[in-house]
Amino acid sequence: MFVLRGELPKNNNIVIVDIDEKSLNKYGQWPWSRNLVATLLTKINQHHPGIIGLDIVFSEPDRTSPHRLKKQFPNLPDTLPNYDAILANTFQNLPIIGGYIFTFEDKDKNQHTNIPIIPAIIIQKGLKHNETILRPKAAILNIPLLQDALYSSGFFNNLPDVNGMIRKVPLLMEYDHTFLTSLPLEMVRIYSNQNRMNITGDTYGIEALSFGAFHIPIDNFGRLFVNFRGAKHHYEYISASDILEGNIQSSKLQNKFVLVGTSALGLYDLRAIAYDSNIPGVEIHANVIDNLLTGDYLFQPSNHILYNILILWILIFTLMYLFNQIRSWLIIPFAVVVFYGVYYLFFTLLFHYGLVLNLLFPLLACIITLIISISIDYIISYRQKEEAKKILGKKVSTSVMNHLIQHANEELVTPKEVETTIFFSDIQGFTSISENIESPDKLISMLNRYMTPMVESIIQHEGTIDKFIGDAIMAYWNAPLPVENHADKALQSAIEQIEKLKEINHIITPQYNVTINIGIGLHSGLVTAGDMGAKGRSDYTIIGDNVNLASRLEGLTRYYDVQILISKETYMMLKGTYHIRPLDIVEVKGKSKPVEVFEVICNTKDITDEESTLYNKALHAFREGLIKEAYKHFFQLQEHYPSKLYIQYLTRCKYFIDNPAIPFTPILKMSTK
Repeated sequence: MFVLRGELPKNNNIVIVDIDEKSLNKYGQWPWSRNLVATLLTKINQHHPGIIGLDIVFSEPDRTSPHRLKKQFPNLPDTLPNYDAILANTFQNLPIIGGYIFTFEDKDKNQHTNIPIIPAIIIQKGLKHNETILRPKAAILNIPLLQDALYSSGFFNNLPDVNGMIRKVPLLMEYDHTFLTSLPLEMVRIYSNQNRMNITGDTYGIEALSFGAFHIPIDNFGRLFVNFRGAKHHYEYISASDILEGNIQSSKLQNKFVLVGTSALGLYDLRAIAYDSNIPGVEIHANVIDNLLTGDYLFQPSNHILYNILILWILIFTLMYLFNQIRSWLIIPFAVVVFYGVYYLFFTLLFHYGLVLNLLFPLLACIITLIISISIDYIISYRQKEEAKKILGKKVSTSVMNHLIQHANEELVTPKEVETTIFFSDIQGFTSISENIESPDKLISMLNRYMTPMVESIIQHEGTIDKFIGDAIMAYWNAPLPVENHADKALQSAIEQIEKLKEINHIITPQYNVTINIGIGLHSGLVTAGDMGAKGRSDYTIIGDNVNLASRLEGLTRYYDVQILISKETYMMLKGTYHIRPLDIVEVKGKSKPVEVFEVICNTKDITDEESTLYNKALHAFREGLIKEAYKHFFQLQEHYPSKLYIQYLTRCKYFIDNPAIPFTPILKMSTK
């Protein structure tokens, strides 16, 4: 949210005197001797700052102080300078607020048990208990000589959240039953010339602290949510070396809040905030002072948990209701709008009203509610779809049913012209088979055993079952959905059905005392496909002359005693490799245009190379009108490879031999279906 909001204008009344890399390179590594620090502070004061705050603690005596040599060399004069005393004298004469650190670990030898003194009276109002206030175990103070010389001091702890990010900084801590203030708070209090501070609260804990015109909202732990202004170097930085060398204008420090700290990487005073992962700790103090001076606080109400829970429940129940009312395809767009709305609401509450509430859980609630709503909608839709499938499955083919369910708004069933491969199959001699099976139940049971694997083969090869005509099956490919290489897939299904028939007969023959043989006709061409029928009762099907031709081809399988018969149109569309031979040129009943037909030879039928060669010679001679030569070859074929096909050709050859006056034609004109 801070990043989206962008940076705020800086407060020009806040300046940071930086002990930076430039200063360390020129005046030596840290810690500097105390007389150099005293010189720096004195030169800062020459520019008439309003107040100076030290983001530094001097917890040990200066080891470089010359007066320490007196112990080793007693003959040295007593007038050797004491750098700690020089700095203490500087503290006494300048508007300086010192700094110290609280620790939450057990005390060690460098930590003090005495309490820093602040020149203010702190009064508690309405506070029932303060169990949540931060209570450190020890303090790392300046050495007594320096601590006693300071007018006041404040702790400069910056405590990050569990993820290492600083969002809140403590303004108050309770140490040894005494409330103590932070460095930024103490600087603002003293600068405003207030020596009385009120801490107000209720049964939940601390709510706010105030002095003079300042009313500062803090949480139960005594922390302020920092309204950060920007990334590092948002405020003006002045190098300590420039001040020591007198290279600055007095106007840059005059009447300003001056913080003395460091940005040098080697001194490890870098922190992470929303804008920056490596901001100097001293600039966080600058942000706090800016918040206090400007008054644009961020705060979390003491009963914020109640607010968060209330928002969660309102959000969850509202979303569940709304998601249930809108259409499925609108859920995701609506959820995006809700997410934006929730985010915008919290953004407005944060930066326009300063109210800090938990955004993570409402966003998680939105996501979880969305997932639950989609899941419920999916389950309901799935059940409705399954019910629809049961109803549609009784009326239309599976492929049509599935596509209708998935694309209910498309004009899929509108009649249109489409190229298809049409399939017809029929049980040969079904009348005699039905006479042998006396019971209608057994006949239906036998048909079901036969039909089931046939239908499965068609569906597995992406075909559409059109209808069952008694013992016959009509199917087609490439409608209502496009099927790539539909002629190949139709033929592959036909071959598979012929091969499966042997397995089916192994079951049917012992049980029903019948053997099934089928003929299959395939033809490819344009048909009219669409939803057809009466009002209130219709079906998706195909019609046209090409459908009738495919039906006639299936009938021709009995005339030629073959298993699979395909038209030249289907033959020309095939891309796979199959065992196919030309069979005849036929003018079927009801069609004036002859069609060339081909036999597809399956593994169940054995044709030798010799038979195939002789057959090709016989067929070529017949079509060329060499009737006697054709008769000779067909006679040899019938003698060695008896077949109804060869008998048919022998009959036709003999007819033209016996009737030379009749013009020869290789076309067979059928007078029956």
